[in-house]
Amino acid sequence: MSEIARPSADGLPPVSVVIVNFNGRRYLEDCLRSLMLMDYPAGKLEIIVVDNASTDGSVDFIRQNFPAVRVLRLDANYGFCRPNNEGARAASGRYLVFLNNDTEVTKGWLGELVRPVLADEAVVAVASKMLYYHQRDTVNTAGGRLTVIGGGYYRGYGDKDGPRYDEPGYTGFGCAAGLLVERRFFLDAGGFDEDYFAACEEHDLCWRAWLYGYKVAYAPRAVMYHHESGTFGTRSNADPQKVYLNTRNRLYNLVKNLESGNAVRGFVISLCFNAYRWLTYLLGGKFAASMAVCRGHAGFLRNLGRTLRKRRMVQKRRVRSDRELYRLGVIATLAESLKEEGRLRRLNTVR
Repeated sequence: MSEIARPSADGLPPVSVVIVNFNGRRYLEDCLRSLMLMDYPAGKLEIIVVDNASTDGSVDFIRQNFPAVRVLRLDANYGFCRPNNEGARAASGRYLVFLNNDTEVTKGWLGELVRPVLADEAVVAVASKMLYYHQRDTVNTAGGRLTVIGGGYYRGYGDKDGPRYDEPGYTGFGCAAGLLVERRFFLDAGGFDEDYFAACEEHDLCWRAWLYGYKVAYAPRAVMYHHESGTFGTRSNADPQKVYLNTRNRLYNLVKNLESGNAVRGFVISLCFNAYRWLTYLLGGKFAASMAVCRGHAGFLRNLGRTLRKRRMVQKRRVRSDRELYRLGVIATLAESLKEEGRLRRLNTVR
């Protein structure tokens, strides 16, 4: 990917940062203050907090301490997808940045995040380098790769930061805790799929970007820090709500975005993977998580008709084949996915 020197303030595009909040008062000060301390020109920066009917005083705190921040109050907790879509529609910037409330950005983060879209007009989304908030030498995500079972894995997850994560380039997807997206593309593509509520929506969005002929880039100097799962409230992979959403939404992804043969193959592999997860949770005494796997499949089947209609719309706009996405490294091979799964299991064992 070609690079350009960072432009002057006059050459920087207007950006709207959209932050979804639900009872995240404890995170907001660090997040919003770090945005205020950036070196991005204030006249080209809009900050929107979309609040999911918080009851912890979040809205009053923002209005009293950060009056320049625009607040959109919703009447209930609508998860992640719908609030971000609401914020995108209300935004005025040429580019959107979806930012979690449990993050802190560095001074030059946003300026670095816009560089790839200025260097390559085909780039419509850019992933940040995320390090852990309390382990700032450790990678949370440095881009990611999609998988045939409809999900994806974060590149570098749990690894020590180093030169291998300092190279700019293209990536399969970026974590939506700090993802820049061209607003026109986002709205034209339909935004985040609101049937997802939360989880796997960034895989789906970036997948569509690649399918439609665009690119997703990784900006290693756009450094930020992430608590991880501050919004969900837990990092546990056995949390029933996370298991349910990830199981269901991965199935949505593979049906919508893969070519027919690969969708069937992915579905079979996914059934095997989910059966293994169900049995592991069951034998480990995590009964709610095991039931959540079953509920995820049931939720997927309830919406199958609507998902197939979405599939027809996505496939109609496709200009890149699955073969090309494999060749570009956007989709990981099964062998690569299994290798990463083994690495993550060893990592979790050490932790």
